Amino acid sequence: MKLKWIFAALVLANLGLWMWASWYKESPLEENRVARAPIAPEKMRLLTEPDVKLTPRKAPPPANAELVANVASSCFRLGPFAEPALAAKAETKLGEMKIGFTRRSEETRTITGYRVFLPPLASKEAAERKRQDLTRLGFKDHALIQEEGWHNAISLGLFSVEANAESRVRELAAKGVEAKAQPLTQSRTLYWLDIVTPVAPENAVKLKQTDWGAKDIQAQETACPAGASPPASPAPLPAPRNNAPT
Repeated sequence: MKLKWIFAALVLANLGLWMWASWYKESPLEENRVARAPIAPEKMRLLTEPDVKLTPRKAPPPANAELVANVASSCFRLGPFAEPALAAKAETKLGEMKIGFTRRSEETRTITGYRVFLPPLASKEAAERKRQDLTRLGFKDHALIQEEGWHNAISLGLFSVEANAESRVRELAAKGVEAKAQPLTQSRTLYWLDIVTPVAPENAVKLKQTDWGAKDIQAQETACPAGASPPASPAPLPAPRNNAPT
């Protein structure tokens, strides 16, 4: 019985050896090689021969070249400064950063409140009689105005909210008194520092992060005027050295 199994195993082994020899054939190594281009010795020259010039390889642009270009082409408006002293301190900081600027000022008028009044009367006596009439009507909050251009006018109250001033005008009109409401304004001079030439990226960051002395003072990015000169470009990288043996 054992001889029968041994004989069968030998038959299978011989059959497998025959199949391997018949079906599996490895491709020759030479067929897989890519043909090499023919060498032209007459075109080859040594680096040490005369008239041989090295051409430096161009360095690729940095990955953030576009971002740097956008930042560098930005100008800024710094302000507003309510006090000349704060503007002077900012000018010193800009000088330390070597950033050029121009100072300008602008006049603004701010509404500080509202006044209800009666226009100037013919005389001081007429104004006093009118005040007595107002008291009899129940309006006790009034005063004689003696400011320039307002002599013998009567103030009927100062209000911080316009709606409250208009409400008082309607109350007076209901009693037959024709009063008016007028906004009170205050003039202010604000100062700005304009940076109208493109700044370097690192200075753009400093401008936005610097504390300029007050919350309202900010470095606001603006478009540069036409013809503004960009900042100086960084020095180019040195050309690669010739390390070829001589």
